[in-house]
Amino acid sequence: MTVRATMLAALLTVAATGPATAGKLIDAAPQAMRAYADQAGYILASVKVCGGDAKEEEYFRGLARDTLVQLGADDDDIGFLDHYMSESAKVAKPKKRECQDENAVPLTSKLFTHRAIIEKALKAQ
Repeated sequence: MTVRATMLAALLTVAATGPATAGKLIDAAPQAMRAYADQAGYILASVKVCGGDAKEEEYFRGLARDTLVQLGADDDDIGFLDHYMSESAKVAKPKKRECQDENAVPLTSKLFTHRAIIEKALKAQ
């Protein structure tokens, strides 16, 4: 491998190890973005627990992304969301009782609370 190829391979490896951190929403509200992604990951994990399939998981991912796109999320923000949502879903332990509407609503409410904090931070800039 040439020196140039080695350097490129190293750069690609570093770039692929984690999410981008320079998105518009990340800059405005980094903690709320992380909390949003973590909550979205928990909800994503609950899809299977509640009897959903891969199509429903992808549908939810799309909703989580679209909600941020409405605020002006760029590719870096979406990459950040996808990364941390996936990581959170891997470790989440959703409960079967959260499949019932009265218990699912608070989960969604938390997600929209984080969205509201992001939106407020954007407006403050």
